Amino acid sequence: MYQTNFQTKEELFQGVTKFLVDKDWATMEFEAALREREERFPTGLPSDPPVAIPHSDGTYAKEDVIVGILNEQPLEFYQMGTNKTTLLTPRIIFVLLVRDKVTHLDQLQRIIEKAKNHEFLTRLQAASDEAQFKAMIQEEL
Repeated sequence: MYQTNFQTKEELFQGVTKFLVDKDWATMEFEAALREREERFPTGLPSDPPVAIPHSDGTYAKEDVIVGILNEQPLEFYQMGTNKTTLLTPRIIFVLLVRDKVTHLDQLQRIIEKAKNHEFLTRLQAASDEAQFKAMIQEEL
């Protein structure tokens, strides 16, 4: 989802759920699961630039998908592991939707590792069009 214009993470959760449901990759309940999971366990990463990885368990997944999102403006996410004391403002968001728990953890760890790569994140933010953005995500993840 390239150059989206979500104003809040809640709008993003609604928009990405609609995108996934329209493709028959998730059920509508995924949105509520994202909200609940993010409330209990924030997913912002203090990378450079910052990234968020909202996800829930695989209950609402029909397919295994990583949705890369580049939002036009930064959104507010709390940093992972800080008990909501540190606010981050990522433009790059990876929404993880994986059915199997082991695969889910493997993919989550893979995204966290890629989020440490400043050059990769900078290239993502500078993507000139949706095709380039998508190709970079498919190549790296």
